[in-house]
Amino acid sequence: MKRFFLMVGLTSLSLMNVRAQEQKQGATVEKHSITVSGQAELKVKPDIAHITVGVVANAPSAAQALTENSKLMNGLFEVLKAQGIEEKDIKTSNLSVQPQYSQPQQGVRGEFVPRIVGYSVNNNVSVTIRKIEKLGPMLDLLIQNGANQVYGVSFDVDDFETRLDAVRGAAVKDARRRAELYCSGDTVKPGRVLHIAEAGANIPSPEPVYGGVRMRMMAADAMAAPVAAGEQRLSVRVQVLFELIDAK
Repeated sequence: MKRFFLMVGLTSLSLMNVRAQEQKQGATVEKHSITVSGQAELKVKPDIAHITVGVVANAPSAAQALTENSKLMNGLFEVLKAQGIEEKDIKTSNLSVQPQYSQPQQGVRGEFVPRIVGYSVNNNVSVTIRKIEKLGPMLDLLIQNGANQVYGVSFDVDDFETRLDAVRGAAVKDARRRAELYCSGDTVKPGRVLHIAEAGANIPSPEPVYGGVRMRMMAADAMAAPVAAGEQRLSVRVQVLFELIDAK
Protein backbone atom coordinates (compact mmCIF):
# COMPACT_ATOMS: atom_id res chain seq x y z
CA MET A 1 0.00 0.00 0.00
CA LYS A 2 1.44 3.38 -0.98
CA ARG A 3 1.72 5.98 1.72
CA PHE A 4 2.40 9.65 1.23
CA PHE A 5 4.41 11.52 3.82
CA LEU A 6 3.44 15.19 3.79
CA MET A 7 6.24 17.41 4.99
CA VAL A 8 5.70 20.88 6.40
CA GLY A 9 7.97 23.36 4.69
CA LEU A 10 8.20 27.12 4.48
CA THR A 11 4.84 28.52 3.45
CA SER A 12 4.60 31.62 1.38
CA LEU A 13 1.33 33.40 2.02
CA SER A 14 0.43 36.47 0.07
CA LEU A 15 -2.96 38.10 -0.15
CA MET A 16 -2.98 40.14 -3.33
CA ASN A 17 -5.87 42.55 -3.61
CA VAL A 18 -6.95 43.10 -7.15
CA ARG A 19 -9.44 45.84 -6.51
CA ALA A 20 -11.86 45.94 -9.38
CA GLN A 21 -13.74 48.77 -7.65
CA GLU A 22 -16.90 47.60 -9.35
CA GLN A 23 -19.98 49.29 -7.95
CA LYS A 24 -22.90 46.93 -7.77
CA GLN A 25 -25.96 48.03 -5.83
CA GLY A 26 -23.79 50.42 -3.85
CA ALA A 27 -21.25 47.80 -2.73
CA THR A 28 -17.49 47.52 -3.50
CA VAL A 29 -16.57 44.13 -4.87
CA GLU A 30 -12.98 43.02 -4.17
CA LYS A 31 -11.27 40.08 -5.84
CA HIS A 32 -8.50 38.31 -3.91
CA SER A 33 -6.05 35.51 -4.43
CA ILE A 34 -3.74 33.54 -2.18
CA THR A 35 -0.45 31.82 -2.98
CA VAL A 36 0.50 28.81 -0.85
CA SER A 37 3.28 26.23 -1.05
CA GLY A 38 2.59 22.51 -0.78
CA GLN A 39 4.87 19.54 -0.50
CA ALA A 40 4.52 15.76 -0.63
CA GLU A 41 6.89 12.83 -0.43
CA LEU A 42 6.77 9.15 -1.31
CA LYS A 43 9.32 6.61 -0.14
CA VAL A 44 9.74 3.76 -2.59
CA LYS A 45 11.82 0.64 -2.73
CA PRO A 46 13.97 0.38 -5.87
CA ASP A 47 12.82 -2.36 -8.20
CA ILE A 48 15.59 -2.43 -10.82
CA ALA A 49 19.38 -2.55 -10.69
CA HIS A 50 22.09 -1.44 -13.10
CA ILE A 51 25.50 -3.08 -13.30
CA THR A 52 28.51 -2.51 -15.54
CA VAL A 53 30.70 -5.52 -16.17
CA GLY A 54 33.43 -6.19 -18.66
CA VAL A 55 36.45 -8.12 -19.81
CA VAL A 56 40.05 -6.99 -20.18
CA ALA A 57 42.20 -9.26 -22.35
CA ASN A 58 45.93 -8.84 -22.96
CA ALA A 59 47.95 -10.44 -25.78
CA PRO A 60 51.12 -9.81 -27.81
CA SER A 61 49.09 -8.60 -30.81
CA ALA A 62 45.91 -6.56 -31.16
CA ALA A 63 44.25 -9.36 -33.16
CA GLN A 64 44.97 -11.92 -30.45
CA ALA A 65 43.69 -9.60 -27.72
CA LEU A 66 40.50 -8.89 -29.68
CA THR A 67 39.91 -12.58 -30.32
CA GLU A 68 40.36 -13.48 -26.65
CA ASN A 69 38.19 -10.59 -25.51
CA SER A 70 35.42 -11.45 -27.99
CA LYS A 71 35.41 -15.06 -26.86
CA LEU A 72 34.96 -14.09 -23.22
CA MET A 73 32.35 -11.40 -23.99
CA ASN A 74 30.29 -13.83 -26.07
CA GLY A 75 30.31 -16.11 -23.05
CA LEU A 76 28.96 -13.29 -20.88
CA PHE A 77 26.21 -12.55 -23.41
CA GLU A 78 25.17 -16.20 -23.33
CA VAL A 79 25.00 -16.11 -19.54
CA LEU A 80 22.85 -12.97 -19.58
CA LYS A 81 20.56 -14.48 -22.21
CA ALA A 82 20.21 -17.69 -20.21
CA GLN A 83 19.24 -15.63 -17.15
CA GLY A 84 16.37 -13.99 -19.04
CA ILE A 85 17.97 -10.58 -19.63
CA GLU A 86 16.44 -8.98 -22.73
CA GLU A 87 18.56 -7.45 -25.48
CA LYS A 88 17.17 -3.97 -24.76
CA ASP A 89 18.68 -4.18 -21.27
CA ILE A 90 22.22 -4.92 -22.51
CA LYS A 91 24.26 -2.06 -23.92
CA THR A 92 27.94 -1.80 -24.78
CA SER A 93 29.32 1.15 -22.80
CA ASN A 94 33.01 0.97 -23.74
CA LEU A 95 35.26 -0.80 -26.23
CA SER A 96 38.91 0.18 -26.42
CA VAL A 97 42.17 -1.21 -27.80
CA GLN A 98 45.32 0.18 -26.23
CA PRO A 99 48.99 -0.66 -26.76
CA GLN A 100 51.11 -1.73 -23.80
CA TYR A 101 54.60 -0.30 -23.60
CA SER A 102 57.78 -1.62 -22.10
CA GLN A 103 58.93 -0.10 -18.82
CA PRO A 104 62.44 1.09 -17.91
CA GLN A 105 64.49 -1.41 -15.97
CA GLN A 106 65.66 -0.37 -12.55
CA GLY A 107 69.38 0.33 -12.45
CA VAL A 108 69.81 0.55 -16.23
CA ARG A 109 71.35 3.85 -17.33
CA GLY A 110 71.04 5.66 -20.60
CA GLU A 111 68.13 6.95 -22.66
CA PHE A 112 65.05 4.76 -22.48
CA VAL A 113 62.87 4.39 -25.56
CA PRO A 114 59.59 2.58 -24.83
CA ARG A 115 58.38 0.00 -27.31
CA ILE A 116 55.07 -1.77 -27.78
CA VAL A 117 55.11 -5.16 -26.10
CA GLY A 118 51.43 -6.07 -26.39
CA TYR A 119 47.85 -4.86 -26.57
CA SER A 120 45.00 -4.59 -24.11
CA VAL A 121 41.33 -4.79 -25.16
CA ASN A 122 38.67 -3.56 -22.74
CA ASN A 123 35.00 -4.27 -23.46
CA ASN A 124 32.27 -3.21 -21.00
CA VAL A 125 28.50 -3.65 -21.04
CA SER A 126 25.84 -1.96 -18.93
CA VAL A 127 23.08 -4.35 -17.85
CA THR A 128 19.66 -3.59 -16.38
CA ILE A 129 18.36 -6.28 -14.04
CA ARG A 130 14.61 -6.05 -13.46
CA LYS A 131 14.52 -8.63 -10.68
CA ILE A 132 16.74 -7.34 -7.89
CA GLU A 133 16.66 -10.67 -6.07
CA LYS A 134 18.74 -12.09 -8.93
CA LEU A 135 21.45 -9.45 -8.64
CA GLY A 136 23.82 -11.22 -6.24
CA PRO A 137 23.74 -14.60 -8.01
CA MET A 138 24.00 -12.80 -11.38
CA LEU A 139 27.22 -11.03 -10.36
CA ASP A 140 28.76 -14.27 -9.17
CA LEU A 141 27.75 -16.08 -12.35
CA LEU A 142 29.21 -13.38 -14.61
CA ILE A 143 32.50 -13.34 -12.73
CA GLN A 144 32.72 -17.12 -12.85
CA ASN A 145 32.28 -16.94 -16.62
CA GLY A 146 35.04 -14.48 -17.42
CA ALA A 147 34.02 -11.00 -16.24
CA ASN A 148 37.14 -9.52 -14.65
CA GLN A 149 35.84 -5.97 -14.36
CA VAL A 150 32.81 -4.93 -12.30
CA TYR A 151 32.61 -1.16 -12.12
CA GLY A 152 29.61 -0.74 -9.90
CA VAL A 153 26.05 -1.51 -8.93
CA SER A 154 23.30 1.08 -8.74
CA PHE A 155 19.60 0.89 -7.91
CA ASP A 156 16.74 2.70 -9.59
CA VAL A 157 12.94 2.97 -9.64
CA ASP A 158 11.19 1.77 -12.77
CA ASP A 159 8.38 3.99 -14.10
CA PHE A 160 9.20 6.68 -11.55
CA GLU A 161 7.36 9.35 -13.60
CA THR A 162 4.00 7.70 -12.84
CA ARG A 163 4.85 7.61 -9.14
CA LEU A 164 6.13 11.18 -9.27
CA ASP A 165 2.85 12.35 -10.83
CA ALA A 166 1.02 10.90 -7.82
CA VAL A 167 3.34 12.90 -5.55
CA ARG A 168 2.65 16.05 -7.59
CA GLY A 169 -1.09 15.56 -7.07
CA ALA A 170 -0.58 15.11 -3.33
CA ALA A 171 1.53 18.31 -3.20
CA VAL A 172 -1.30 20.32 -4.80
CA LYS A 173 -3.78 18.84 -2.31
CA ASP A 174 -1.42 19.85 0.49
CA ALA A 175 -1.35 23.42 -0.87
CA ARG A 176 -5.15 23.57 -0.90
CA ARG A 177 -5.31 22.18 2.63
CA ARG A 178 -2.99 24.96 3.81
CA ALA A 179 -4.94 27.60 1.91
CA GLU A 180 -8.14 26.42 3.59
CA LEU A 181 -6.38 26.53 6.96
CA TYR A 182 -5.27 30.15 6.45
CA CYS A 183 -8.73 31.13 5.34
CA SER A 184 -10.55 29.45 8.22
CA GLY A 185 -12.73 31.86 10.16
CA ASP A 186 -12.73 34.34 7.26
CA THR A 187 -15.47 35.14 4.79
CA VAL A 188 -13.50 33.74 1.85
CA LYS A 189 -12.16 30.35 0.87
CA PRO A 190 -9.82 29.05 -1.84
CA GLY A 191 -11.56 28.36 -5.12
CA ARG A 192 -10.19 27.42 -8.50
CA VAL A 193 -6.47 27.16 -9.22
CA LEU A 194 -5.13 30.12 -11.19
CA HIS A 195 -1.49 29.06 -11.48
CA ILE A 196 0.81 26.22 -10.41
CA ALA A 197 4.61 26.32 -10.39
CA GLU A 198 6.74 23.33 -9.47
CA ALA A 199 9.25 24.82 -7.05
CA GLY A 200 11.34 21.68 -6.77
CA ALA A 201 11.33 17.93 -7.27
CA ASN A 202 13.62 15.28 -5.90
CA ILE A 203 14.13 12.67 -8.62
CA PRO A 204 16.77 10.23 -7.42
CA SER A 205 19.42 9.16 -9.87
CA PRO A 206 20.91 5.68 -9.66
CA GLU A 207 23.43 5.64 -6.81
CA PRO A 208 26.54 3.47 -7.11
CA VAL A 209 26.93 1.00 -4.27
CA TYR A 210 30.36 -0.48 -4.85
CA GLY A 211 33.36 0.63 -6.89
CA GLY A 212 35.16 -1.69 -9.26
CA VAL A 213 38.03 -2.64 -6.98
CA ARG A 214 35.80 -3.58 -4.08
CA MET A 215 33.54 -5.61 -6.33
CA ARG A 216 36.51 -7.62 -7.58
CA MET A 217 37.59 -8.28 -4.00
CA MET A 218 34.12 -9.55 -3.20
CA ALA A 219 34.21 -11.80 -6.25
CA ALA A 220 37.30 -13.51 -4.88
CA ASP A 221 35.28 -14.77 -1.93
CA ALA A 222 33.47 -18.08 -2.08
CA MET A 223 30.17 -16.62 -0.86
CA ALA A 224 27.62 -14.71 -2.95
CA ALA A 225 27.97 -10.94 -3.19
CA PRO A 226 25.59 -9.27 -0.68
CA VAL A 227 23.43 -6.43 -2.01
CA ALA A 228 20.77 -4.24 -0.39
CA ALA A 229 18.51 -1.90 -2.38
CA GLY A 230 17.38 0.33 0.50
CA GLU A 231 14.82 3.09 -0.16
CA GLN A 232 14.59 6.11 -2.42
CA ARG A 233 12.64 9.29 -1.83
CA LEU A 234 10.47 11.04 -4.40
CA SER A 235 9.39 14.52 -3.32
CA VAL A 236 7.76 17.54 -4.95
CA ARG A 237 7.25 21.12 -3.80
CA VAL A 238 4.76 23.40 -5.58
CA GLN A 239 3.55 26.99 -5.40
CA VAL A 240 -0.18 27.28 -6.09
CA LEU A 241 -2.18 30.46 -6.72
CA PHE A 242 -5.81 30.08 -5.69
CA GLU A 243 -8.68 32.41 -6.41
CA LEU A 244 -10.46 33.44 -3.22
CA ILE A 245 -14.22 33.12 -3.37
CA ASP A 246 -17.07 33.89 -1.00
CA ALA A 247 -17.22 31.29 1.77
CA LYS A 248 -21.01 31.55 2.06
